[in-house]
Amino acid sequence: MSLSVRQLLEQRHLGLVLVAEGAPGTLDAPVHWAHQSELSDSSPFTEPGEVLLTTGSHLPRSGHPGADGLDGICDDYVRRLRDSGVVAVGFGVGVHFDAVPEDLVRAAETHGLPLFEIPWELPFSAIVKAVSKSLSDAEQADLRRTNRAQRRLISAVGRANVTQSVIRSTAQIIGGWAALADAHGQVMVHTSAAALPLAEEALTAHRASARTVTFLDAEGGQVRAQTIVAGDGSVRGVLLAGSDVDLEPAALSTCMLASNLLGVYLSLSGWLDSALTEVRALLVEEALAGNPRPAQRAEGTLWPRVPHDPVQLVCVQGPAEALSGLRVDDLPAIWGRVEGRLWIVTTPAKQPKVSARVARQADLVQGSADPCSWQDLGGARHRALGALLRRDPSAGTSLVDLLPPEEGAAYVRSRLGPLMDSEAGDLLEALRAWVAEDGVIDRAAAVLGVHRHTVRRRMERVEELLGVDLSDPRTRHELWFACELLAVDDRRAPARRGVGEP
Repeated sequence: MSLSVRQLLEQRHLGLVLVAEGAPGTLDAPVHWAHQSELSDSSPFTEPGEVLLTTGSHLPRSGHPGADGLDGICDDYVRRLRDSGVVAVGFGVGVHFDAVPEDLVRAAETHGLPLFEIPWELPFSAIVKAVSKSLSDAEQADLRRTNRAQRRLISAVGRANVTQSVIRSTAQIIGGWAALADAHGQVMVHTSAAALPLAEEALTAHRASARTVTFLDAEGGQVRAQTIVAGDGSVRGVLLAGSDVDLEPAALSTCMLASNLLGVYLSLSGWLDSALTEVRALLVEEALAGNPRPAQRAEGTLWPRVPHDPVQLVCVQGPAEALSGLRVDDLPAIWGRVEGRLWIVTTPAKQPKVSARVARQADLVQGSADPCSWQDLGGARHRALGALLRRDPSAGTSLVDLLPPEEGAAYVRSRLGPLMDSEAGDLLEALRAWVAEDGVIDRAAAVLGVHRHTVRRRMERVEELLGVDLSDPRTRHELWFACELLAVDDRRAPARRGVGEP
């Protein structure tokens, strides 16, 4: 738990004196950071949860020009800080003012913002250090709790009834209840009869949102609903967990780990063929991304015979049942399903046989690339998709799929070049979230976990660096496309580095 404003004031060695309590509950607000600013308007440079420290150098003093309007200046100053999410203001006396100005105290009381006096002998850095130490201590405590929870959950996987053990351990760790529902929305395991209606209610809300969510239940408690996903992207169930109190980061981490462990267990407890299908898909995806060695080394285990250079790539699209029924295990070939399509790498001599088998099934359509080397499968992937699109315009192929990697990288550099610098990482992250959320600042802020003002400032900086107008629909579409290409490049980066490379 991070430091609250009240706990900061209660640290006796600081000697802070509260002069305005603020609105009810404001003293219990968590403090995320503390910093000094002597600007007359610091709101553009503050983040929600911060404590602002000042000596009041920007305020007119008695006998100086503007002193008669001090009440209005203080009112505007405090109002802007409150609106920006500042949780308290610390005023250092003895530098410009012998005491906290009465006008500032009245403004703080009017706008419900806590205001405290900092003695002259106390450096502001002492307050910053106190906040920093509290944050560090809270982080270490969360790490210790998370480690203990991880060990406990991993131990639960080794017991006889894995699902019941993991669900029970999850409930005990978070101090509440937990349940497991299958992919069809049926609660299979729960920790108590009282938890069943809560789990069913949470499951309904979760399925309506179609994503991992944390929300309040009807009783005022907090609930976590997390989809359990297998390696092929299929949904295996939903983990539901709740408590009468807010779920802290350690509790949320527990739910995430429990869902991951259950996902692994439920995947491995299925048919062996499902596991082999998933592994084949992963290795074929690696090969298509430019890293064929893991697939080549699986000869005799995942594939009876692995073809040698030159090879030919075939892409097949159709219903999942028809793709599963297509047999090529009697040929020198590797195969796997990636993004709903079956990819087959065989020899040029056997490619006609593969095409003939595909043609015998009316609901399947295929596209083939010219013969190439194993290392050129990434480029062949785009050529095969192009051939698939020419055969079937309704194949659902996107422009991202069709654009070769080199041209895609060039397009990304031309649109996002100034943001590709490591120092602009926050700006690039903000842009990617912003375009993914259709330019809605509030939704992008929720995705990033920051205040909407932060996203707005970052997007203004993006406009400045890129020299574009983000209100222009064409510009927004181009930036969205560049971000889509960048996401594809990010997924392929591990394969380009190679297995085991940092």
